Amino acid sequence: MNDTSLIGSTLGDRYRLLEIIGEGGMGRVYRAAQLATGQSVAVKLLHPEFADVEQVVQRFEREAKVMTQLAHPHIVKVIEFGEWQGRLFLSMELLGGKSLADVIERSKGGRRITVKRALAIMRPVLDALEYAHARGVVHRDMKPENIMVIPNRGLLSRENIKLLDFGIAKLGHHSEKATQKLTQQGLILGTPDYMSPEQAVGQDADVRSDLYSCGVILYQMLTGRKPFEADSSLDVLVMHVNAQPRSLGAVAPGASIPPGVEQVVLRALAKRPAERFQSARELRQGLERAAVGDYSAAAVSGIDRTVLAMAPGPSAGRPVIRFAIMAAAMAMLFGHHLRPGFVGDGRPIASSETAVSARKARATGAAEGPAPSRSRQSSPELARQSPERGRNSIKQTRAAASKRAPAGRKH
Repeated sequence: MNDTSLIGSTLGDRYRLLEIIGEGGMGRVYRAAQLATGQSVAVKLLHPEFADVEQVVQRFEREAKVMTQLAHPHIVKVIEFGEWQGRLFLSMELLGGKSLADVIERSKGGRRITVKRALAIMRPVLDALEYAHARGVVHRDMKPENIMVIPNRGLLSRENIKLLDFGIAKLGHHSEKATQKLTQQGLILGTPDYMSPEQAVGQDADVRSDLYSCGVILYQMLTGRKPFEADSSLDVLVMHVNAQPRSLGAVAPGASIPPGVEQVVLRALAKRPAERFQSARELRQGLERAAVGDYSAAAVSGIDRTVLAMAPGPSAGRPVIRFAIMAAAMAMLFGHHLRPGFVGDGRPIASSETAVSARKARATGAAEGPAPSRSRQSSPELARQSPERGRNSIKQTRAAASKRAPAGRKH
């Protein structure tokens, strides 16, 4: 039966199909009216050619089972699961927004999304994953097409985010045998552009696989590009397993991505699951710390102490965050770059050249008060000094830097 001809048809006495609004590998999605209430809903109807394919039917039924067990504000709500003329269907709340894939495609700035908006989108996604993971559900097909961005009404309202399509989700260890059976029948489990290395080689996927996929999505939102791109899906899978992603700053030099945020994204993309964040909550907290603390800690460590002296302190009645923003701007102005690094709980640490010199000064007991102004060229030289040379070495370097500075130059 041609599914286009179903427009206007009724599924039993419950739903009237109005228009096709989407299509996936297993079925089409219609906008429909619930006859009892008049409410608009989405109805996912299994393709007729799969009606007698046991593995596909099982997968469709598993999606229904998973989604009926999940009740979360950022997961699409399932209304009913049933059968009509030998074909399975799933009715869900109708979402009136766009997929994240559409948002990225139509975004300004080379299909990039601002850091603020990208993190605002990812936070509820991670909330939804934390909820699902706590119930033994691993999504395994995280991608922008499965994230809906719904505009909220009101001047100050944020976008609402909904996670959908749990068609290949894993329900604890008991569903793994069924999943392996599907894979053996030749069905692709996941989307190559967003699959974790362990999924790419056919290994078991756990919550950290979902977090890897979130890292890919973050990378794409912030840069406008996926971390791995190739002519064939097989080549992409090989890159997920073997290749290291380019830095976000190199891919999108004009995006002004905070170094701490980049470090979090790259950690989410670690090849080994043990080296990634271990939970959705941990990844969300890492992003929050990076977005807020990156300016007040990492960026500040990359600028001269003279800048600190210029900033009004808390006694001046100014919020500390104002200085943090100014410090970040000065760090970008002077071109300091942070290398990836993390402490035990996942917080980013700064390791710019001037930050290294500052730590050495503290380690050798240099407490003479505010450091004298240094020329910009002195930082790399100071960073290379041997720790054993101690306080005298640091003083000599400062004196040499002061002689090289042009007369009358202010810092």
